[in-house]
Amino acid sequence: MSYYSVWIDKQHAFIYEFTPNEVVETKLMAHGDKDEAHREKFYHSVAEKLTSAQEVFLMGPGVAKDQFKHHCEQHHHAKIAKAIVGIKPMEGHPTKAMMMGQAKEFFKSYHTWTKNY
Repeated sequence: MSYYSVWIDKQHAFIYEFTPNEVVETKLMAHGDKDEAHREKFYHSVAEKLTSAQEVFLMGPGVAKDQFKHHCEQHHHAKIAKAIVGIKPMEGHPTKAMMMGQAKEFFKSYHTWTKNY
């Protein structure tokens, strides 16, 4: 199963793929202005990195995580939108260890809870 956590704001995305043997990190940066066209292009780039995702946990400050989910729902990324199983606000820019810790805590809790249904 492919698990991903994504820390995202309007300029950066840190994508972590949890595999059985390792965690693979991908960093993406938005280029250009913060207008809607550039934001949509950035969200498409993030979505392209999640095509094999079966579960995705989004975190970050502000509204980018919610905008990204909405983007997936509206722009032919329905599989990714359905894979988003959690969203958490996370202020500032945390360290890699903090992002990984939040993701591991979320997935452990999520799988314990969903196992009963």
